Amino acid sequence: MVFPSFESSHQQYFVPNPHQSRAITALNDINDQEILAWLAFARKGGFQVRPGGWNLTEELVEAFVSLVGFEDDLVLLWIHEARSGTQTDMKPQKAPVYWCTSCGTDKPKSYKNRDDWRREEKQHEATYVCMLRGTSEFAENGSKCVFCNAPNPEDCQHHIQACLSPNGDRYSCKRRCDMVKHLAKIHGVNHKPQAEAVASQWKRTLHKQAWSCGFCVTTFLDFQERLKHLQMHFEQGMTLDDWNSTTVIQGLLQQPGIDEIWKAKLAISFPVIESSDLIWMDSALKDLQHKLEVGPSEGGEGAEDLAEVAYATCFLNSAFLGN
Repeated sequence: MVFPSFESSHQQYFVPNPHQSRAITALNDINDQEILAWLAFARKGGFQVRPGGWNLTEELVEAFVSLVGFEDDLVLLWIHEARSGTQTDMKPQKAPVYWCTSCGTDKPKSYKNRDDWRREEKQHEATYVCMLRGTSEFAENGSKCVFCNAPNPEDCQHHIQACLSPNGDRYSCKRRCDMVKHLAKIHGVNHKPQAEAVASQWKRTLHKQAWSCGFCVTTFLDFQERLKHLQMHFEQGMTLDDWNSTTVIQGLLQQPGIDEIWKAKLAISFPVIESSDLIWMDSALKDLQHKLEVGPSEGGEGAEDLAEVAYATCFLNSAFLGN
């Protein structure tokens, strides 16, 4: 089970959906004061930091976790209605809107269909790079063109210079259909089946070890678990306005192999603060997130290197300084 840890600024009054209704039913026999105490504990990540050992069934833990995104007043209202068998005249719950968390707020994409949203999220786990392995390929009788398989690729007219730059950057995209359009527009590969075959050879999968959430400090070692978790937030009414990239970094720093090194570094440099008191520079967020998702590797950056990058690009939250 994955346990979130966050406090929502949302205050939406609507009829609970079936998932929330099951959670409310599970809490029926617990008094209000105890419910509020457990909700506060869940919002602080208590069930995640110290799983087990509490005098609660797994059903109750799941109930509290599923309700942490709602205000105390709304949760108690739902519970009181369930106990009395009545229902306040409230606004019906709107169908959830799912947002792409990789596109960001600059080019936000929203989906009403959950499966379409899941496909969008998965597409960001791979990328298509023009001329991924070079401008030509080796064949039995010499080299051949990567665009049309013709021998003597130097004689082909595919405007390869349009995708070559001094720093080695080349056109890249997240969808194969976009690469097919690029091949037709820039490189003159107008036969669609041929362009699709070429584009498929230029797919590069990003090998990641960890993912995180921007609504709460939660770490995932499985991409599907992350999708299920984000789905829960969106179905609770969360939007990109609630997404926080610093929260994403805080979650990624909790992944195995980095967590202890990061905490040790903080203990030496900032003995009186916690990771939650830090924020990261906007200019460094995207690159740092990618590095932490890829994680430590023998051929790349180690855990200490990643902790150092995170440390070098963070600073104290002004809210902490004001305390």
